[in-house]
Amino acid sequence: MLKDSKYRGIFGIPATPFNEDESLDLYSLEKVLDFTLNNGCHGIVMPVMASEYQSLTDKEKKVIFKTTTKIVNNKIPTVAGVTGVSDIHSIELAKYAEDVGFDSVITMPPHSMPPSTTQVNKFFSKINDSINIPVWIQNHPKGHPLSADQLIELCNSFENISLIKEETAYSGQMITNLIRGDLKKNIKSIMGGMGCMHLISEYSRGATGNMPASHYGDILSKIWNLLDSGEEKQAIEMHNRMIPLINFEMIYGAPAFKEILVERKIIRSATTRSPGFRSFDEYDFKELKKLMKTVEDLFDWR
Repeated sequence: MLKDSKYRGIFGIPATPFNEDESLDLYSLEKVLDFTLNNGCHGIVMPVMASEYQSLTDKEKKVIFKTTTKIVNNKIPTVAGVTGVSDIHSIELAKYAEDVGFDSVITMPPHSMPPSTTQVNKFFSKINDSINIPVWIQNHPKGHPLSADQLIELCNSFENISLIKEETAYSGQMITNLIRGDLKKNIKSIMGGMGCMHLISEYSRGATGNMPASHYGDILSKIWNLLDSGEEKQAIEMHNRMIPLINFEMIYGAPAFKEILVERKIIRSATTRSPGFRSFDEYDFKELKKLMKTVEDLFDWR
């Protein structure tokens, strides 16, 4: 059994809203943070991949850090995304996040150039020594994916490194391999990703939660709460209704998250930063609206 109930449930990832000129939309940022705080999510993660973190300047990330802690105000746990292009970059972001009041940080090893295993270990050693709050390892194919044994070794070696977001191939088997065995392991929480696609099976394997984008945080949190209450049949039925929407957003990523938040009247614009994202065409808009209608009775936000 994993130890830390503080890091349990659906930890929603807000999109980063931009104005049409691609500048940061602070009004919508506060609204999407408030939405994530009050729609049932058990924690907030910001900014990471679903937040277009790679397109943000460090100045903007610091604005987002400060705004997040102001809006959340210690009501639910906060996780700061601090993946950088170098060790020192990630560490400086982590220090700032701790200073403004985040409960923990999440990072991939810096991967602007592929690091060696030795360099990965040194990075986590340095970040462990630099801050006093817990560190999540984001184990993702776009970073430097680690084996279960490597993750266990890191968590056993460094006191602050005790939390894992697992989203590599065969993530379910990875979660099982991480949970099994030595009870002296320093792993306190393991969460999945992939937009809660595998939430039901992850739960049955012993995962402590999931970190999806927060545009459906109200529905995904309901599913988790049903699972935690032993109402698996209801949870499976609700999750099955969400699968077509999760499949849809897997194609488009951030543009889909943002179009949904616009439809839900949370943010003002679905603008994503250049370059690299594919825009919707008229058929995508029709499909999204059709799919959203199939679950609108599940929406639960003031």
